[in-house]
Amino acid sequence: MSRTPAQVLADLAGAAELTAFDGHRTWRDVLFGPGDTLDPTGPDRALLIALADEYAALDDHLDTLPAAAHRAWLTEILGVPRLPVVPDRVVAHVTVDPKLAPAVVARGTLLRGGKDAFGNERRYTTVDALTAHGAALAGVRSLAPGGDPDGLPGVAASAPDFPLDPLDGPDAPHVLRISSPALAFTGGALLASLTFDDATGASGLTGEGWRYSRADGSVSPAPAAVIGTTVRVSLSGDCGHPDGDPWLEWAVPASTPLPEDFGFTRVRVAVADRTAYVPEAAYYNDGAVDVAKEFQPFGAVAKRGDAFYVRSDEAFAKDVDHLSIAVSELQSGGTAVQPSLAGSGIPVFYALQIQGAVSTALGKLSTPQKAQVQGDFDHILGLLSPSTSPSVRWQRREDGQWKQFGDPSSRFDGVSEDDVGGSERTVVSGQEGHYVRAFLAQGDFGWTKYQSDVAAFATQAVSAGGADPVMPVPPSPPIASSITLRYTTRPVPASRVESTSGWRHTVKPAQLTAYLPFRRAVSDEGATGMVALGLVLPESAAGSTVSVWLEVDSAAPCGATDPVDAGWQWWDGTGWHPLPVADGSRQLRESGLLRFVAPRGWADGCTDVGASGPGRWVRLVTAAPDRLGTVRAVLVDAVVAEFVSAAADPGSDPSPATALPPGTIKGTLAPIRGVKKVTNPASVRGRGPEADPAYLARASARTRHRDRALAPWDYEQHVALAFPEVAAVLCLPHTDRDGGHAPGVVGLVVVPDRPDDPAPKPSVSLIGRIGDVLTPLSPVGAQVAVLCPRYAAVSVAATIRLRRGVAALTGQEEIRAAIEGVLHPTATGAPRWGRSLYASSLVAFLEQQPSVDVVTAFELRDASGTVVDVVEVDPCRGLTCSTGAHALTCEEQL
Repeated sequence: MSRTPAQVLADLAGAAELTAFDGHRTWRDVLFGPGDTLDPTGPDRALLIALADEYAALDDHLDTLPAAAHRAWLTEILGVPRLPVVPDRVVAHVTVDPKLAPAVVARGTLLRGGKDAFGNERRYTTVDALTAHGAALAGVRSLAPGGDPDGLPGVAASAPDFPLDPLDGPDAPHVLRISSPALAFTGGALLASLTFDDATGASGLTGEGWRYSRADGSVSPAPAAVIGTTVRVSLSGDCGHPDGDPWLEWAVPASTPLPEDFGFTRVRVAVADRTAYVPEAAYYNDGAVDVAKEFQPFGAVAKRGDAFYVRSDEAFAKDVDHLSIAVSELQSGGTAVQPSLAGSGIPVFYALQIQGAVSTALGKLSTPQKAQVQGDFDHILGLLSPSTSPSVRWQRREDGQWKQFGDPSSRFDGVSEDDVGGSERTVVSGQEGHYVRAFLAQGDFGWTKYQSDVAAFATQAVSAGGADPVMPVPPSPPIASSITLRYTTRPVPASRVESTSGWRHTVKPAQLTAYLPFRRAVSDEGATGMVALGLVLPESAAGSTVSVWLEVDSAAPCGATDPVDAGWQWWDGTGWHPLPVADGSRQLRESGLLRFVAPRGWADGCTDVGASGPGRWVRLVTAAPDRLGTVRAVLVDAVVAEFVSAAADPGSDPSPATALPPGTIKGTLAPIRGVKKVTNPASVRGRGPEADPAYLARASARTRHRDRALAPWDYEQHVALAFPEVAAVLCLPHTDRDGGHAPGVVGLVVVPDRPDDPAPKPSVSLIGRIGDVLTPLSPVGAQVAVLCPRYAAVSVAATIRLRRGVAALTGQEEIRAAIEGVLHPTATGAPRWGRSLYASSLVAFLEQQPSVDVVTAFELRDASGTVVDVVEVDPCRGLTCSTGAHALTCEEQL
């Protein structure tokens, strides 16, 4: 043990006191004054002072001899080398001028930013070449199973905004949409019938989840009933679409098993029922008729050839099966059509005079002349002959002609007919639309007879004698109080059938081929999980390397080091193809750099992930989506660079032991054409020179474990000394990765040194490296399993009175930082394995803070938010940590 010169002098004084100088004094009395001091002016005393200084120096030297001998023994005799310096690394993100893109950052390019341990500017060199295309992130999409295997169809999420957790998102959409103009209607209700031809798995259809499009662009739910392979859906109000054909769709409810085996070759749409409705418009010949009130369909004076037109673009544009036009007549019984001369309204006596004149004219012609005109005169005489079959005929438009449907009627009282068909567009009164008409083919509702009666009345009135004639009553024209339509249609193929299943969108081809609209798997190989990245890249990027930095929080890293059934793919516009990659993210299980060569034929947009563009898409598909991590950020045009020491002896430079803070890199050392900016979004610390105490501890431990891992202490020492990024490690013999008892399995609970992470867990790469180091050192048959600590997250709600002069905002920041520090698993030294946390201990800690006067109210809350007095943790590998959601109220004092 080394001594100071004063201590040496005190020892000398003690020895001198034991030797007599004369009969009354000792040498101490002669040489030393009070307090064992020496007068430096005397030569003998100066010699003693010098001797004391040498003894102190000798003690210091002797103190170093054991460590030096120990170090020499370890280094020279045992030959244990020191750990090499490992440079720290940064991820550099390059921003380029779009006008000068792409820009090439060669391998070995020097970056600058920050200060090293000696105060000099740090230098970093890129480890790979980077072609920066000025790319942008178009989007990130994920799809993963959700719920029970036979329950929820899955979850789908998208980003940005980050973070994106593939296993935590809204229910994935699984929708079958059927479009058809047959669904269009306005007002009232309509019963639509959907028939799936050659259907398989139709038992999976349900009456829940059906909805339809509205004319204003909104969507309404609709009750439905499933009968075999037919679905009948009840619609009300209206059905339409602002930009195309109206549609019905089935959104598979989250509680319904996804019918992956449901398939069909065609969907036929029909109107099974339509409530009565008033037609859009009506016309008497070319005159508009207001059907909202009483109207005369053929005017006040009907004549043969008159027509009443009814317009309904809803019904008559469809392939009508049954049509019912109901007319309510104002007068009881209606007005029957009365005979007239050809329905022309010509009085009979005029017709007789014309017939006589025609006969006289024919008698004046020669036989050859008569033969030439006989047919024309016969036609005229036929027109003037009295009609014997008065009728109103309903007609529709087909092939440019009016064709009859239904039976003629002697009344205007509507029609009800099956197998009608549609009516093509035509123009009536300048208005184009779909019409049917009631055509007055014969008769005139009594007007000609009334004219004949008036003539007879006049003749009788001027004749002499006889009874006084009675003035005839004019006929009443037909008057209707209302007209309504009802119809059904024949089944017609849907105009479009499409589905969205997860992010995958497909349109059924017109051919009668089997179509399966729903799929849980994201690939033909049966992968159940996917994360897709969309990158905005120019065509010129084809054949060049694309580099993407993926910041990922590992979802389930502990013990899961075995290879993942996963692979990257790229989209060519019609399908996915394997993509060779250099994947530093280890299949999106940890942060890392993804590099690949942009394939030729890389499509812009991807229907399989619901992206129309811009963006060229790649994706990771996996059969183990539970091992995908949470994506925090995606940066395109990134490269990894490592620290280059400027020290004369790089092996003695301690700079790599400190990670460069994000955003510290300021650019390239030498300008590069097209590069506007370089910065570092992430950094990883390296390892500096191994200090003597650490070397002695590590090298000495080898003499005990002999580079073997047998006892728990051996495993802990190997991990702690070989991995400086590990803050704490606990060995649990006979414990598997799930924490269960397993003979022959050595469990290692690892806490990484990440002070900014409230609940640090080892990454996949760290777990793999620990296994690589320990496996050859372990006994044959022993297995190593890396476990995560079992964290019990807590939060604090407190009202705190601050000391005088402390501002509330300042005090709150300091107290919050102190809480995060004391709750961090490694902030207070050795982890508190298995130790519960009491509310009283946190209150005492807070009241010890310099800015705190007193804690006036306090609540300790567990992970669920429940107020508790103590937070219990797993007695073996449990640790408390912070949720980060603290509610602090700080009160100032004047």
